[in-house]
Amino acid sequence: MTETLQPILALLDEGLRLYRRNFVGFVLLTASWFTPVAIVTGTAVAAESWVDQRYSGLAGVLFFGGGLLVFFPLLIYLIGGLSRAAAAAAEGRPVRFREAMAIHPLRAAGMGCFTIVYAFLAQIVSSLISMACICPLYFVGFMGLAFVGAAASESSIAALAVIAVGIFLAGFYASLMIIGATGSGLFYCLQPWVQESRSFGASLQRSLELIAFRFGRNLIVWCLAALLIAAAGLSVMATIGILLPLPLLYALGEEAPATRAATVGAWLIGLMLVLPPLPIWMALLYQRNSAAHDGADLMLKVREWENARVRSQESE
Repeated sequence: MTETLQPILALLDEGLRLYRRNFVGFVLLTASWFTPVAIVTGTAVAAESWVDQRYSGLAGVLFFGGGLLVFFPLLIYLIGGLSRAAAAAAEGRPVRFREAMAIHPLRAAGMGCFTIVYAFLAQIVSSLISMACICPLYFVGFMGLAFVGAAASESSIAALAVIAVGIFLAGFYASLMIIGATGSGLFYCLQPWVQESRSFGASLQRSLELIAFRFGRNLIVWCLAALLIAAAGLSVMATIGILLPLPLLYALGEEAPATRAATVGAWLIGLMLVLPPLPIWMALLYQRNSAAHDGADLMLKVREWENARVRSQESE
């Protein structure tokens, strides 16, 4: 178990180090997505009441359709740009905005098509896993507590309440891990389109091959990455999302359009700071799996062994 977790933890630690060393570059890349999204979201929140009054029933459809048209292409370029920046940082090159975002529109379209299919299948798989694991956890746990609580004394009620909270949190974090693991898997699956120059069919084949290659280890990395993002990310996003809108909250009130827009923008800022480690981890995982799958790491070890043997013979 230790031999399996050690390289995984080393990969996660390396990803965090790359993020710290190139913090400004990664944040600028994420800000390129944040700025238009914040403008569109703030405008939509401010105009929501106006649309509801004049076009009752159509507001949700209009906002959802407009959000997909704006956010989805930006999300594809954000994932690709962060992944390319992570590959450059791993090679010791500086993170440059123009180089990272230089993704051909046809490749971005291929990434978008794959993302739609992946999201549909991942939703089915994650729903089945949730029904098979989390629903029984809640059902068995709370039913057991109900039976125990019926026969328990008043002094043990507090302990049962703590256990109930623990069961709820276990299911909640398990749900976050499942959802986050599907997102991590998407970032990993898109790496052939980002880091290599292949056709759509070749990129798809490469993606499927490297999903199956070391699948158990990949799944552990996806889950741990999702857990880290959920644990640290939610606290960071909640802190920023609460503190930044406070002046407007006290000055204008909770229902004011400016306050609501500022709240949404604050949460997006938190997401902007939290998101980069995920594509960095997946880019590093893809590079390592690709090297192991193709035998590049083995060839490097053989070359180093030959160089060491030649040096020892020359010294003799």
